[in-house]
Amino acid sequence: MNRFELLFSAIRVPIDFLVIILAGILSYQLRISSIAIEYRPIPYDFSSDWYNSFVIIFAIVTIIVLAFSGMYNTRKTRGIVSEFYRILSSVSTTILIIILYYFFYSRDLFSSRFLIISLWALAIIFLLIGRLLIHTIQDAIIRHYKWGIHRVLIITGGDIAGKLVLDALNTKAGIGYHIVEVQQGLNLKDLRHLAVTKQIDEVILADTKLPQDQLIKVNYLCEEYKIDFQYIPNIFDMYTQVEVKNLSGVLLFRVKRTTLEGWGSIWKRLFDIIVASIAIIILLPIYIITIIAIKIDSPGPILYKSRRVGVAKKPFDVYKFRSMYEELCTDEDNAASIALEQKLLAEKGIKAGPVNKIKDDPRVTKLGKFIRKTSIDELPQFFNVLAGSMSLVGPRPHQPREVEKYKQHHKKVLTIKPGITGMAQVNGRSDLSFEEEVLYDTFYIENWSIWLDIIILLKTPWAIIAPRKAD
Repeated sequence: MNRFELLFSAIRVPIDFLVIILAGILSYQLRISSIAIEYRPIPYDFSSDWYNSFVIIFAIVTIIVLAFSGMYNTRKTRGIVSEFYRILSSVSTTILIIILYYFFYSRDLFSSRFLIISLWALAIIFLLIGRLLIHTIQDAIIRHYKWGIHRVLIITGGDIAGKLVLDALNTKAGIGYHIVEVQQGLNLKDLRHLAVTKQIDEVILADTKLPQDQLIKVNYLCEEYKIDFQYIPNIFDMYTQVEVKNLSGVLLFRVKRTTLEGWGSIWKRLFDIIVASIAIIILLPIYIITIIAIKIDSPGPILYKSRRVGVAKKPFDVYKFRSMYEELCTDEDNAASIALEQKLLAEKGIKAGPVNKIKDDPRVTKLGKFIRKTSIDELPQFFNVLAGSMSLVGPRPHQPREVEKYKQHHKKVLTIKPGITGMAQVNGRSDLSFEEEVLYDTFYIENWSIWLDIIILLKTPWAIIAPRKAD
C-alpha cells in the first residue's frame, strides 16, 4: 500500500459527503422552484432548518453504509459498473432505513415524496460522477506523473498462468503497474537483489508448479522487505488471511500481513499524531526538569542519538535523553565503544538471543539509572512518532548489528513501525526472552486494533514501575 493510494482512499470520504449534501441542496431547490410550485404547490409549512439537518443525517448514514459495502477499500480494484451497483444498493439501503424510522416515529417526511425520490436519484448520480472524477484524476496522475506506480516483479514457470498475468497487466486494468522484470523460474538471490536495487513493490507469482517450500521462502523474503505478495490461486493454501483481486479476469490472492493495512494505517497514524502531541504538551515540565538535571549530572549532550532498524529494514535515529557518560556512549561509528559494549554483554549480559541486556551497566550515570528505570530517557521518542519513524505502540526497535542476527521468523517485527511501548513491554519487558518478545509482537501485528493500542498504553505506566532484571 503506497501513500498515493492511501491519499485517494482518504479523500473519497469527504468528497462523497459533499456530493450527497449537494444532492440534498439541489433536491430542495428543485422542489421550491417556481416550476415545481406551479405544477404542485406546497400545501404545508416546510422548515428548511429541519430539512438541512435531515440531509446531514442522510449523508452520514450513507457514508457508513458505503463503508460497510467496501467502497472505501484502499486499493483501486473495482470497475465503475461494480461501484455503481454498490452506490445504488447503499443509497437505497439508507433511504429504506430512514423511511422505516419515520414510518414508526414521525410522518413529517412523507409530506413531500418528491424530496425523497429526487434525493435518492441525485445522490446516486452525484456519487457516481464523483467516483468517475476521482478515477479519471487518479489514472491521469498515474499515466502522466507516474505517481503511485506499483513496481512489479513477475515470477513465471513458462506456463499459461504467466501469460494471463502479463496480458492482464497490459490492459486498462494494469494502469498503475510497471513491470520491472519477468523472472522465469524462482531465483531467490536475484529476487533479493531486485528488492534492494529496483525498489520492488509487489511480487506476482504465476508459477503454479513451484514447490511449497520455495513458496514459503518467497513469502518470507517479501515479508522481510515489506513487499506485497500476490499469486494465482490454488498454489499457496497455507495462508488463510488473503484478499482476492480480479485483474482483468485473472484472480490474484494477496497475503494480508496485518490489519495494519489501508485504513488501519491511517487511523493508527492519526492516533499517533494526536496522542503524541498531547503527551509532549503534558510532559513539557518533565522535559525541562530532565534537561536541567542531565546538564548538572554530567558533561555532554542532552540527547543521545542511536541508530536503529525500522519498518522494511530502513535505518533511522532514535532519540533518547542521555543516560550514559558521554565518552562511554555506544556509537555505531566508534569501534572502541562497540567493543566495550560487547565486553560488557559477555560479562553481564542477562538475555540470550540477538538482543541482549546488561545488568548494572557501569556506563550509566547516577541520573541515568533513574531516568532509565522510569523510562524518562525514552520521552524524546514522542518526536520520533511525530516525524513518522516510530509509532506509539509496536515492537521495540533494535540496532543494525542485532537485526543482523535475526532468524527468519524474527524479521516479522520489521513489517510495521517500531513503538515506544508494545505488547512485549507490558507483558514482562526485559524479563522476557527474545523469542517470547517476538511471539508477543507477532500477535500484536496480526491482531492490531486501536483498542489494543489503547489497552497497551494504559498498561504501560504499571509496566514501567514494575520491578525488572535490567535496571
